[in-house]
Amino acid sequence: MCATCFSLLLIRSRIMRYGLVLAAAVVLVAPPVALVGAQTPGPDLMARVQAARNATSFETLMSGASAARRLGDFEVAAQLLEQATTALEASEGQWVREQVFQALASGAGVNGMQRAFRKARARVRLSAVQVAAVTNTFPALLHGGEFDEMILDLSLDHPDPGHRCSCLAEKAWVHRVADRLHESRILWGQLVAAWDRNPLSFDDPDAQANWQGQYARNLARAGRMADARAELEKAMSMPVSDEARPGVQRRWAQTYAELGDVDRAIGLLEPLITSSTLVTVNSLSTRYTWNTVRDHILFQEMLARHR
Repeated sequence: MCATCFSLLLIRSRIMRYGLVLAAAVVLVAPPVALVGAQTPGPDLMARVQAARNATSFETLMSGASAARRLGDFEVAAQLLEQATTALEASEGQWVREQVFQALASGAGVNGMQRAFRKARARVRLSAVQVAAVTNTFPALLHGGEFDEMILDLSLDHPDPGHRCSCLAEKAWVHRVADRLHESRILWGQLVAAWDRNPLSFDDPDAQANWQGQYARNLARAGRMADARAELEKAMSMPVSDEARPGVQRRWAQTYAELGDVDRAIGLLEPLITSSTLVTVNSLSTRYTWNTVRDHILFQEMLARHR
């Protein structure tokens, strides 16, 4: 063999030896990586689909949809993807609500709540129905009328799916915040009539008591004061667990506020202020639901006692 050929073979041998050492080093230090195209056993895929059928978690639903697709069951995969979309929208809506709650709880006031909502909507694209749902929770966001036209345009037969909703309560709040009280009472009356046609019944006593309190509250909003008092009395006679009592008791207080009964509203609210509930000095000072009693001297004295 010529000297040149021998040299070339020697160089090649060293390069190969160095490459093997380098490759071994990479294997030793690199983190484990799932193999591309790794197969999940069929029973595991079926178990993921089964787990997703009654799930509400976005991650579980997506896992089930992926498993159904890989099993070739495209109809089930499509159904689970639709459920996952609903779950994602719900989680986004909850995130937006929490941003507004944070502004409310920290004492940022109505302007702070509106800023928080504006920033949240810059991060998460909400449909008109989703926006209306948030304003139903925080009617103070309706100050200024930014969303009035959009919410009042919502209907069950709207050509845009994102605008399909009767949204009677949401529309009623638009009118109420704008001081169109007659129009708001009409809409809450329609909501009560709809509930009367299809009354809700819950297996959970706490949920039933809370719904009964909300029903009484809506009757008061509709101007049916005597009926509201009778239904509130029924609600307050229902069994409620210690865990659910703060939220349900707040609902009763809201109904008394709608009825203009300041003393009884305060009697229910004051014990809650010192506990970890939705009832705080900041919420009582800001939330629109207390507007009917907020300026009363007794209500102001209660707030002063806890500032």
